[in-house]
Formats: sequence, C-alpha cells, structure tokens
Amino acid sequence: MESHSSHVTATPSCATIFRKEGEYWTIVYDGLVCRLKDIKGLHHLAYLLRQPGTKVPAVELSGVACGQTDRAVSDAPLRSSPPAERARLTVTKAIKAALAKISERHPTLGQHLSATIRRGYLCSYTPDPRNPIQWET
Repeated sequence: MESHSSHVTATPSCATIFRKEGEYWTIVYDGLVCRLKDIKGLHHLAYLLRQPGTKVPAVELSGVACGQTDRAVSDAPLRSSPPAERARLTVTKAIKAALAKISERHPTLGQHLSATIRRGYLCSYTPDPRNPIQWET
C-alpha cells in the first residue's frame, strides 16, 4: 500500500520545508511538495538540516529518532567503541533508506541531499555556500 503513504505535488512557493506532521513528513524543495511516511532516517536528516556545516557524531544522531538529543553523547569515543560502530552502521543505513525514499518521490531533492549529506562516525549536511538553503524544520 505504498501508494497511499506518499505523494508529490507542485507548489509555486520557493520555501524549503522538511517537517514531521503526524505520521508523515512534508518536504518542500524546488517547487515540489512531497509527503513521506515516517521512518527513522528522516529524523536524522531533519536534525542535520537544522545544523548545516555541523559535524554530528552518529552516536548523537542514533538517539534523535527516539527523542534523545543530548549533546553530551558526542563526548563518546568516535571510533574505538562498539556503541560508536553500531551507531555508525545504524545511522548510515537509516539515512541511506531515507535518501532512497526521497529520491523515488523527489529526484531533484534526492540528488541535492546525496551530494550534501555525509555519513559515517561524523555526519553532516554541507550545502554549497554560494547557494545557502534555509530549511524550515
């Protein structure tokens, strides 16, 4: 029943929105509106979009979908601990799945995010500084 979980419409607005609304996310980019059913990777992406250029440890992002966004988590060793490696794998997989869903529904945004989202022990959203985007999240 995937056809009921998302849709795309055009909008004249030049707003950029990445916002959770109930069980769905409303995403607006380049004049198109896309609605996607909630998955963990969308929470991770929204968190990164709120902080362009900031390197966020995967261990911090792993708590985002659960509502835990404690920056103290970033003090954990980045590469030497099993929890850090689990977080890196889990967050990378979740973001990859979210990017695939976005690319299916909104190829232009999928290309933009694939080029600007970095995954690993440290994750980030790094848009082109010549064309900054202000996301409404």
